[in-house]
Amino acid sequence: MSGKSGPMLAAAVFCIAVSKSESGKTNCQDIFTSFLAWAYPTAVRSWFAILTVYDLPPVGTTIAVSISRGRGKKTTLTSADIKRGSEDLGSIINIPLLHKFQNDGLHIVHFNVVGTTKVLKIPLNVVTRPWPKFSNEDLEFLKNNPSIPHSIRVNVACSNCSSPYTFEDNVLPKGDLVGGVLPFPDSGLFECTECGHKLHLKDIQGQLRSSIKTAVLTARRGGK
Repeated sequence: MSGKSGPMLAAAVFCIAVSKSESGKTNCQDIFTSFLAWAYPTAVRSWFAILTVYDLPPVGTTIAVSISRGRGKKTTLTSADIKRGSEDLGSIINIPLLHKFQNDGLHIVHFNVVGTTKVLKIPLNVVTRPWPKFSNEDLEFLKNNPSIPHSIRVNVACSNCSSPYTFEDNVLPKGDLVGGVLPFPDSGLFECTECGHKLHLKDIQGQLRSSIKTAVLTARRGGK
């Protein structure tokens, strides 16, 4: 954190979900410091930043949030307005964040008190995972254990015109898909039939295949 005036940005953590207790306490679920990715650009990642701020003034305070890869160019994520309670000089707020990562490596999330030099920088690492592959033993295990899912469907909306599509990834050979369900394209790119916008699907497919691979490995180890 830098700067010597204005509200104090004390700390921040990232988590996948947030809940409130009956007493009003903020509970962080699945705190993390890195994202896993299977291709770039990634699918849009969503998460929460839990930010602790002290010495809030009586008037409202705006926090601007941006992200950069290392010391590279910043991309604006969002902003949040904070109001001090009647007696409390501090506040814990949760800020929902969305971002589509273009590269792996160390990223920095910047929290800036608008109108001051106060900045809190929190690292966030993006780690590239190898493409999930299935050995002959894995495939044979899947064939003999139908209770383990060997295909997963996902609904995807075009980010340009919101046209809906359903894609399926099937590890085992299968006949033609029905009901408007589409296979994932080998290139990872799908052109929207309504507006021509290109959807990047490789990262989504990698996440799905990874979940199937994890289920197979867990079952082969006896659920351990």
